[in-house]
Amino acid sequence: MIYSNKFTYSQKKALKTLRDNFFWSEDQLDYLIACMMFESNCNPQAINKISKAIGLIQFMPATCKYLNVDYEMLKNASFETQLIYVQEYFKPYYKRTRTLNDMYMAILMPKFIGYSDDTNIFSKEIQYRQNIGLDLNKDGIITKAEACNKVRKLYEKGKMNVWV
Repeated sequence: MIYSNKFTYSQKKALKTLRDNFFWSEDQLDYLIACMMFESNCNPQAINKISKAIGLIQFMPATCKYLNVDYEMLKNASFETQLIYVQEYFKPYYKRTRTLNDMYMAILMPKFIGYSDDTNIFSKEIQYRQNIGLDLNKDGIITKAEACNKVRKLYEKGKMNVWV
């Protein structure tokens, strides 16, 4: 498990339970952890002041409504409790998240799960402006690979420092 030194015994147990519930490989769990590192530094109390997204995978207020969970409760929930809602969120996608990029697409733009890495996911529109920092070559288009670049770097860094 990458970044395992960041987690308590209880958090590791909750992560492994999620992995087992989805029949994910160790790599797939590591993909999720890399995504959570990017989104929140694995901090369940992380808040995006602009979008109001919260928690481990940056749940949007609309996502909380979809999951039928109170935004304020989730904002203050423990790691283990939030992970229950991460699992709920991933239920429609967990069988299709076989790669790191698809794992991150499940969080950022689920409709692009399974698409090639050169797929344009954001261009010159409001979504592009909100994600402009992901446009590595500054061409006005954010591809799936560009969107996943920072997550990939966190994954690779985590793999170099794997803790048992």
